[in-house]
This record gives sequence, structure tokens and C-alpha cells, in this order.
Amino acid sequence: MSISGKFHDKFVYDRRMSQLHDHISKLISEFGCERILDVGAGDGKIDSMLMETNNIPITGIDVLVRDVTYIPVEEYDGSHINREDNSVNTTMMIDVLHHIDDPEAVFKEVVRVTDKYVIIKDHIRHGFISYIKLKMMDYVGNKQYSVRLPYNYLTAERWNKMFKDNNLEVVSYNTDLKLYKGLFHLLFDSNLHFITILKKS
Repeated sequence: MSISGKFHDKFVYDRRMSQLHDHISKLISEFGCERILDVGAGDGKIDSMLMETNNIPITGIDVLVRDVTYIPVEEYDGSHINREDNSVNTTMMIDVLHHIDDPEAVFKEVVRVTDKYVIIKDHIRHGFISYIKLKMMDYVGNKQYSVRLPYNYLTAERWNKMFKDNNLEVVSYNTDLKLYKGLFHLLFDSNLHFITILKKS
């Protein structure tokens, strides 16, 4: 593992997992999500935590299945999800779409298989400085896992258009995630992250 990878695991990973768990668990409880398909599940650590807390089934798919995962993760081709239309109560993507060249196409496919809710955690690009910060976070957190890094961060306007184009209603939106502590909070939290739950019309 690289020095940056060791640094991330020691000072960032556990805090990030804990905070994401708390935010997403609250949404699952508030909106009564029943079954979740995690698109881009990675190692599935967050899914295993959410399953234990909320007692709901979560399955994962990813284009790159890691050697060690906390839940079963099914490989998929990155474009077609092997599920029927409206067959999944809730879909979830945690820091996925900025790793994709055509996020609109992938998002449309995710919405196709969704019956009720889409949960998204991702980033917002506000300008050049935010772009540099996001690239730094992305590299440190993902390079060690050979995750593809096109650094394709969307603006708020592009996010909103994508939601509208897919007939999704924003029913909860939060940018105060507190994923980091101390100096890292000041540098890398701010308004660079969001979690939202969207309701399908």
C-alpha cells in the first residue's frame, strides 16, 4: 500500500464510514427504504454497517470487484444493470458518478431499475480550487484500489438538470456531512459533498 493509502486508512476511512452510515441510516429509517441495490459498492463496508443497523437486505454491484468485500458484490459492465424495470425499492450510489465519463447515461439506467428512491452521496464542483481539492481526495482514497479516476465532478446546475430530466423529486438534501476532523474538516468538508434522497415520480 502507498504512503497516501496508509494515511487515508489511518486518518480518514473510519471517520468517513461512520458519518456516512449515520446520514444514510437516518434516510433509510425516515423514508422506509425496504431493499437497496448499491451501484458501485466497492468493498461493501458501508452496506454491511447499514444492514446491521437497519435490518434490511442490501446487494452490491460494481465494475471492479475487490478481492475482499464485506457483502457479496456482483460484477456488471458499467452500462446495463441486470434487473427489471422498477424492480428495486431503493438504489444507492456513494461517490460513484464522478468516476464515470457519461454519468447521465449510467444514472438513467439506475433510475430505470428503481421503484421508489435513489440515494446519492457525491461531490459538487464550484470552481478551480474545489476541483483541485476533490482531485486530491479522490487520488488518496482510490488510487490504491486501482479505481478509475477521470475526475468528472459535476456542478450543482448539472446535478439538478439530471434529477429533473429523470423525473426525480429531491425530498432530502444535506451538505453538512462532517466527514473529516480538525484541519481536514476546514479544508475538505465545506460545500464539496452532499447526500440526497430522490423520489421517483
